Amino acid sequence: MGVSFLSLGSIIILLVNSQFSFFISHYEREILIFTLFQGFLSALLSVCLAIPISRSIFRNNFPGKNILVRLMNVMFVLPVLIVILTVIKIFGFNGTPNQILDFFGFEKISIYGLQGILIGHILINLPFAVRLILSGWLMIPSEHFRLARQLNFSRKEYFKYLELPMLIKIIPSIFTIIFLFCCLTFSIALILGGGPGSTTLELAIYQSIIFDGNLGVAARLSLYQLIIMILILIISFKISAKPVFENSLILKAENYIAKNRLQQGLDFLSVATLAIFISMPPIIIFCKGIPNIFSVETFVFSALLNSLLVAFLAATVNLCISVVLSFTIVKEESLRKLVLEIGTFSLICISPLVLGTAIFLALFKYIDISENSLVLTGLVNGILTIPFSLTILLPGFVKITKRYGHIMRSLGLSNFKQIFEIYFPLMKFPIRFAFALVFALSIGDLGIIVLFSGSESSTLPMYLYRLMGSYRMDEAYAVALLLLILALSSFWIIEKGFYYATLRKKMLN
Repeated sequence: MGVSFLSLGSIIILLVNSQFSFFISHYEREILIFTLFQGFLSALLSVCLAIPISRSIFRNNFPGKNILVRLMNVMFVLPVLIVILTVIKIFGFNGTPNQILDFFGFEKISIYGLQGILIGHILINLPFAVRLILSGWLMIPSEHFRLARQLNFSRKEYFKYLELPMLIKIIPSIFTIIFLFCCLTFSIALILGGGPGSTTLELAIYQSIIFDGNLGVAARLSLYQLIIMILILIISFKISAKPVFENSLILKAENYIAKNRLQQGLDFLSVATLAIFISMPPIIIFCKGIPNIFSVETFVFSALLNSLLVAFLAATVNLCISVVLSFTIVKEESLRKLVLEIGTFSLICISPLVLGTAIFLALFKYIDISENSLVLTGLVNGILTIPFSLTILLPGFVKITKRYGHIMRSLGLSNFKQIFEIYFPLMKFPIRFAFALVFALSIGDLGIIVLFSGSESSTLPMYLYRLMGSYRMDEAYAVALLLLILALSSFWIIEKGFYYATLRKKMLN
């Protein structure tokens, strides 16, 4: 119950420290408007691009289709700093688009500002949006397609009666998730923001604490951000169904309507666009990082170890809380279950920086924040990723409870035995996937360590950010390569490596 009402606790702490001052200046109002505007525009562009791309993947069979979908899962755990370096390399002052503009005599375009933020957000969110919308297309029963073929539906009728109802059902929630992420993201605004005119609330909160030392302003801005994000989430819950994120998809193209050459060409262009989006970050980081891999300082290994410790703490805390929450939700009555679910999923509205601000305000008088920065970072990351793991675990807990609940009650099993003897064995694959996801996300996170970190407690993302800030780009690409390998390999080892080890052990026995 404590985690479910963490949002309320943060609001109380921020309210007290804001000295109940609700007046925002003209500049702060502009920051709020820009934050909502860039979040809306980023989400709109990501969703509008994702709809035709997911449709093209769904209705076509092509070599590497399953691999492309699996790579979309990998993009979800890609560290944000990797994406930022990719944006700077491709669209920066000496990037290919600017070189083309310069060749034809046009003025080069700066990547810093709104345009840079939009490109970074689209690069991160497009694969995620395609993945979720693709799940929606697969939710349409195949019988509907067969019936539509028998009735000789036109393209407009296919869209009106089969596709449009599905999109209306799932798009608002997908749009809301991306919108919240774009409003709450910190790293992209910090590096690509480009000045006062492109400052988001997250960046303003950071500046108020680190540079101005004005905790009242930071608390007030955090309070406004938290309330607005929760209101948006509640509206989304009212008008839309929750999106489903499945670990694996059964991909069978439904050739439900004939395609002319133009449509085939557009489908190919859509799939190629997604493939380029997915492949750009790792290719660039590998090409730029490998030649400079021996230029990194030995301090990087200390930062790497710190990142692993933070990720392990975050994943462990997250798993313990998520399992208990899932078990509690399936056992509660309808009203209390609804309160728990809404309270828990409201954590998605809290950015690491806002929760970090609340923790900082509550604890800075009593403990040395910088000395405990790694522990605090791990705890915050573990708590704030609960909505992701709960989305993965809760459907399985519901199914097991419906199927075996009466047996567990008749045997008189305690809650402890139910979790470890029934749920854990049957849920080992979703649990491992959730643990791997949180572990990989925490390795690449920069959002909270910048608030807590001292000079002796750097993580790999923090070390990479400092290199970028001092324009040591050769070393930055090398460290980015280490961060990329660490995030992707840890995700694969935790999710798949243990599975193959267990399979090999069974084969040997």
